[in-house]
Amino acid sequence: MQVTAQELRLRAKKLPSLPASVLALNQAVQDERCTVDRLLAILQKDPPLSASLLRLANSALYAGDGEVRDLKTAIMRLGFDSVANLGTGAAVIRTMKGSDRLDLTKLWQHSVAVGLVARGVARLVKKHGDAETAFLGGLLHDIGKIALDQCFPEEYTPVVRRIQEGVQSVEAERELLGLDHAEAGSILAAQWVFPEVIIAMIRDHHTPPSGEFLPNLINLSDLLVRTRIPNSPADEHLIVNIHEEPTYPAVFGHLKEEPDFERLTFQIDDELDHAMAFVDLAYQT
Repeated sequence: MQVTAQELRLRAKKLPSLPASVLALNQAVQDERCTVDRLLAILQKDPPLSASLLRLANSALYAGDGEVRDLKTAIMRLGFDSVANLGTGAAVIRTMKGSDRLDLTKLWQHSVAVGLVARGVARLVKKHGDAETAFLGGLLHDIGKIALDQCFPEEYTPVVRRIQEGVQSVEAERELLGLDHAEAGSILAAQWVFPEVIIAMIRDHHTPPSGEFLPNLINLSDLLVRTRIPNSPADEHLIVNIHEEPTYPAVFGHLKEEPDFERLTFQIDDELDHAMAFVDLAYQT
């Protein structure tokens, strides 16, 4: 059966919505006049989200000197953009769960790892202003798989079977459904009113436009993570030579000197551990 974008839009309306607090957080941090007290007021109305942020502030990812015991300190330690992105990530992970076909824990571990690696690479190549956006784009890049699985469970079952036989997910989806998870994810992200830059990263992460930094960064980060934790049998022998990747000019071409790729390799291994911890914390209520 072929799936159309319009059919997905209709069925996706029945998927759970993100909490109003998450939408309010994202709107608040885009306001130049945003204050700690404004974020605090939003978070205090959502105890589960507040608890998640406190746990994340005290995790190995963000822990500084001393334990964080209150939301105000957590906001100041994490920063406004991180608070919004971490809150969004934790909420999406808790909201989009439950499948008889997909290993969602593994999918989210992969997705968080891609976000963390993308953020790390952005900082490595001096694109600090894009680092947090890269994290959220990486974290959400595969939500289309969950959208297709939950909106078309019968139709997605043979797709999962083809993936287990060694076909890449995007190829199996196009072959059997006519719609892949990148397009599906961008549709869901649009319904959740995410910014266009996030929608574009999700939509283009398998075929990033030449020269556009963020979609190319997500594509490369996805490949790098899959060499460590294969997404499917098709990834078992995946090898990435960064210099030969089509994404190289868009991600690294603006640098005068080549970055420390050995350092990047060690960083990726660390981020895999952090990703597993993040997902464990996000699943807690």
